[in-house]
Amino acid sequence: MPLFVVSCTDHEGTVEKRLATRPQHIARLQKLNDEGHLIVAGAMPKDPSNPQAGFYGSTIIVDFETREALDAWLQEEPFLIEGVYSHIDVKPFNKAFPQG
Repeated sequence: MPLFVVSCTDHEGTVEKRLATRPQHIARLQKLNDEGHLIVAGAMPKDPSNPQAGFYGSTIIVDFETREALDAWLQEEPFLIEGVYSHIDVKPFNKAFPQG
């Protein structure tokens, strides 16, 4: 299956909304992981020791059959629905390392 890098940018001033919505976001990522589609996922904090400082956004690398299937999955993303994300950028990705 093709890999994709999904770069998500947060709106300014949405840290409280992000933290409140996080359980739904994590549950979806867990399901994606359980289905074998998640390669890596994580947030990009402004200050790693202080979540209240806010976030630049998130990055995930996923394995989907098609770009259309990924787009359909993204439309149900809680951070997008709740207005945490201002922009989502998707690019194809060719994994070189780690091998295996």
